[in-house]
Amino acid sequence: MRTPSDVYDPAEVQPASQRAATQEAILRRVAERAVAGSPAFRAALAAAAVRPQTLTLADLPRIPLLKKDTLPLQQAAVPPFGGWLAKPLAEVQRIFVSPGPIYDPEGFGEDYWGFAPALVAAGFRRGDVVLNTFSYHFTPAGAMFDGALQALRCVVVPTGVGNIETQVKALVELRARGFIGTPSFLAAVLDRVREQAAPSSVEVACVSGEMLPETLRRDVEGRHGLRISQAYGIGDIGLVAYECPQRSGLHLAERVIGEVVDPATGVPVVPGEIGEVVVTFLSELYPLLRFATGDLSRLVPGECACGRTSLRLERILGRVGDAVKVRGIFLHPHDLDRAIARHPEVIRYQAVVTRADHNDELTVQVEAESPAHLAEAVGQSIREATRLRAVVKVVSPGTLGSTEKRLVDRRKWE
Repeated sequence: MRTPSDVYDPAEVQPASQRAATQEAILRRVAERAVAGSPAFRAALAAAAVRPQTLTLADLPRIPLLKKDTLPLQQAAVPPFGGWLAKPLAEVQRIFVSPGPIYDPEGFGEDYWGFAPALVAAGFRRGDVVLNTFSYHFTPAGAMFDGALQALRCVVVPTGVGNIETQVKALVELRARGFIGTPSFLAAVLDRVREQAAPSSVEVACVSGEMLPETLRRDVEGRHGLRISQAYGIGDIGLVAYECPQRSGLHLAERVIGEVVDPATGVPVVPGEIGEVVVTFLSELYPLLRFATGDLSRLVPGECACGRTSLRLERILGRVGDAVKVRGIFLHPHDLDRAIARHPEVIRYQAVVTRADHNDELTVQVEAESPAHLAEAVGQSIREATRLRAVVKVVSPGTLGSTEKRLVDRRKWE
């Protein structure tokens, strides 16, 4: 079995039958240990009437889905992790806070979040100077990529979000070869470099947190001469899938067992049909069973020419339910409800997400009798509740229909 040079782990090219046997053995081992420490894990197995000692991959569809939208409620009932933590709290290195709020534990060990295979496939190599523009506080994205970059022995510049002028200065003066961030921020930084007539040294970029339209990828690659790859990760688990140089789908990571299911029934759909991405996390610290991500995709048929043998997701095609991702942050209607509740003069509201020049825009219309200073105050409340800036417009009572959805996504993805 030949291992391509852009493969981090030889398991990425193992025969499918070998992968299934390995994952089943790990699943059983994780289950046998988790039932002792995780009441939520124990309850999930009991609901499906399956025993950890005999658990198989074929048993997974019998286990109830763990919906992402319900995780904040479970964590509130059994703080801080809803009963899913299978080891003592002393085994947790960091706790991140994602919108919801959802508390995400990070364990000890190299590349805990598993992004190293995605970065190697994207072309990152030892010694590369890399700008990591994801946030390093509250949400885990910055730490996710930082751990992988350290595992690869890259030189990390932990810039975080914002401060575009400083980002550009650091990129140019440090001759950064790699870039980590959202697609829209990558485009903004490289355009600012070009405006300053400075040469861009960036050759590879790994983007996440937003949809990557092919029009944007072609535009940025064509104008700036780099290679852009995408990784699909979630705050609760880390890397789920990633792109290889063939760009023929997103390879499921070895660290998870992935399914595409009917969101209503939890039953796996026929390959090629659109369904919800469901992930079982093979972690002895935080072993989430059949975690329903809320993301829609479908499995790509056939083998990939890159040599990797894992199942592939076509790409993320949308969301199940009401939550949407804006500028890399999940936005739930209940987060907006919490912000608007601070302003009793608001009769009703509607938030609309659009996209202009490859950037997400959030506009919130609020009905109220007294518009004076309300827009600014509501905007501040929304930012505190969601960490997102919004354009707030105060409209007359009756402007919004009583049956209108509170959160509408009008973005079009090419």
